[in-house]
Amino acid sequence: MQDERLKRLLDRTEIFDLVRLERHYRDVKNWDGLLGSFLPGAIVRTTWFEGTAAEFVEASRKKMSRTGAIISSPKHWIMPTVLQINGDRALIESQATIFDRLTFDNVEFDSFQYCRFVSRVQRTEAGWRLASFEGIYQRDHIRAVNPAETLPVDWDLVKTLRPSYKFLAYTQLRRGYAVNPELLGEDRPDLLETFYAGEKRWLEAGT
Repeated sequence: MQDERLKRLLDRTEIFDLVRLERHYRDVKNWDGLLGSFLPGAIVRTTWFEGTAAEFVEASRKKMSRTGAIISSPKHWIMPTVLQINGDRALIESQATIFDRLTFDNVEFDSFQYCRFVSRVQRTEAGWRLASFEGIYQRDHIRAVNPAETLPVDWDLVKTLRPSYKFLAYTQLRRGYAVNPELLGEDRPDLLETFYAGEKRWLEAGT
C-alpha cells in the first residue's frame, strides 16, 4: 500500500510539472521544450488554433516572432488541480489565467481570460507526455492601461461573440485570426457534457 501511494505521488508530481512546464515553455519561446511536452500527433485546440502539437509549436513560433504595434506574447498562470490516473493514462485539469498587453488604435490595454485547461496524458518510456490540450473558457475582461483612455473596442461586434471568451475572441479577430465559435465554455453546458463523457471513455478504455 505504501509503495502504491508513493508511486501515485511521483506520477502526480511529474504530471503537474509537465503541464506547468508546457505553458512556461510557450511563454518563454522554448520551442524544443514545448514540442517535447507532447506525444507525436497530440491534438491542440485553442481560440486561434486547432491541429497537431507539432503544427501548434510551429504556428506559435511564427505568431510570437512577428513584430508590430498590435502583436503581443500572451502569458499564462496555470494551477494543476484535478488528476485522474488509470494505469498508463491520465486526465489532468488545471485552473488558468491568460493575460496579455496589446495596443489597438494607439490605446494600450490589458486582457484577462479565466479558463481551465484539460489534457489527456500518457506514460511513455521517457515519462508522462501530453496527448491533448483543450481550453474550457469561463469569462474574460479588458482594461485600459491608462484609465482616462477609451477602450478601442467595437462593442457591436463584441455583443455577437460568446460570453465565455468574447474579449479574447475580439482581440484575436482584430489580429486577423479566425476564431471557432464552438469552443468549450461554461456558457455551453451541452458541449461540456459531451466533452467530459469522451474524456471519461478515453481514461477508462483508451478509446
